[in-house]
Amino acid sequence: MDVPNFASNTPLWLALFTTFVAATSGAVIGRTPGRVKYDIVGVFVFAFFLGLGGGITRDVLLGNVPPLALRSPWYLVTVLGAVLVVLLIGRWIPVNGWIFILLDALTLGLYGVIAAQMAIEFGLPDIGAIMVGFLAAIAGGAIVAVLRGETPEILRPSEPYAILVVIGVTIFVLLDQVNAGVAALLCVGSVVILRFATLRWQIQTRAIRPIEREPGTNPPDM
Repeated sequence: MDVPNFASNTPLWLALFTTFVAATSGAVIGRTPGRVKYDIVGVFVFAFFLGLGGGITRDVLLGNVPPLALRSPWYLVTVLGAVLVVLLIGRWIPVNGWIFILLDALTLGLYGVIAAQMAIEFGLPDIGAIMVGFLAAIAGGAIVAVLRGETPEILRPSEPYAILVVIGVTIFVLLDQVNAGVAALLCVGSVVILRFATLRWQIQTRAIRPIEREPGTNPPDM
């Protein structure tokens, strides 16, 4: 099958669309009521890191610096556009609707597969490519959580975003040599399907059973 590998030759419109969806999510987080209220700088910072944090993390890990997101003006313009949209019509954006969930799952898979492809092109082994794809997909959300004074959702019992990315990226890396175009489609498709499956059956990760120690004992010094 002659399927174009969008992970290797990512069209600019697709990269900007992925950035826009993720940046919109970040800006919405900045406008969501909570224990802390954020100003315009806070909304922009959240949009920036969710929209571009994964790509910057990928480029830094691969030594592809300055990061692509800073070499082209269109990425920052896209983030600014997402912030403007949220400021104007944020209250009507259906962030819990199935369309937005679909777009969010698509961006998760796209961040992972594009980063894994770049890692392969940089000569990393399969396990290294999987790790780069994983980190690129989850970095933006983790940074935003830390900035908000929270524990990133991927580190605690929650919906298994990180596991979905690992599954999708692993599929891509294993099938890349067979047919890279099909592998990229399977990666993104598996993340989307599994994302809706976990919502449908309310699947969440569980906390690891803590190590039980006898009273008065302390862990060994490191």
